[in-house]
Amino acid sequence: MQIINRFFTKEKKTQAEVVLQRVCENENGTFGVMTYKDIPLCVTVEDKWRENQRRVSCIPKGVYKCVKHNGTKYKNVWILKDVPNRSAILIHAGNTEDSTEGCIIAGSVFGSLGGKYAVLRSREAIRRLRAILPNKFIIEVK
Repeated sequence: MQIINRFFTKEKKTQAEVVLQRVCENENGTFGVMTYKDIPLCVTVEDKWRENQRRVSCIPKGVYKCVKHNGTKYKNVWILKDVPNRSAILIHAGNTEDSTEGCIIAGSVFGSLGGKYAVLRSREAIRRLRAILPNKFIIEVK
């Protein structure tokens, strides 16, 4: 019940239209729900918190600028700007903590893959994000 109450408790609003609400952390990663204008868009998986170490930790809670990004590996995704002591933090497709390298993985549903908790139907979630999210936005990670 604590997770549900935390998720639905009204908190002071920021200028962020996109919110990533982390809901649990376990041996398979950090799991959350991403909303846009208070509407759930997708579920997420990130690395566990490992003191903000590059490529192995989720990012710190905070408010970040986010812009469309086309890199060599991931095209038409988003990059978070000004993350303390970090760079190249993307929102992209994947399934488990193994594919995060410090990034945020979007999926359509929670599930399991190869015996690990995961987000599933990730490409579907990324297509949904591309159709709904603006090219630039503010994201609050809670």
